Amino acid sequence: MTTNRRRRILIEPRFQIQMMLHLAGWSALATLITAGCLVLFLLVADQRSPGDFFFVRPEAGSHPTIFKRTDIVLPAVAVSLIVNLALGLTFALFYSQRLAGPLHRLSQDMLRIARGEPVKPVFHMRGTDELQAVAHAFEALLRALAEKGLIKGP
Repeated sequence: MTTNRRRRILIEPRFQIQMMLHLAGWSALATLITAGCLVLFLLVADQRSPGDFFFVRPEAGSHPTIFKRTDIVLPAVAVSLIVNLALGLTFALFYSQRLAGPLHRLSQDMLRIARGEPVKPVFHMRGTDELQAVAHAFEALLRALAEKGLIKGP
């Protein structure tokens, strides 16, 4: 029984998971560096003029509450880190599929050639697939090999 690989989320699991982890790691690192710079800037600003960097939220019937800027900004930075990681992983999943599909089809055709099986001299790529230049070069190679009689046609 053959399985339809397009319905699977991970076409080449090892490749896609590795790519997702790399993209998520870079996304997290960029967010943490930005957060660190922001917190450092706010701490230095609080040290220079502490009276100017407090927010007071008066509530009816209670004493005013005093917040430092860091008390307000740090939760926002934490939320932005979580959102950034979620978006980075989602992007990495969809982008890795766009790369893994053509690479999988390319490697399957190469294995067929190595086994001496007939291969079509045209490598099918969807118009939206990445690696268009690689597909065109592979097609040229297949045509040249077929013309020389080095591979079997369909």
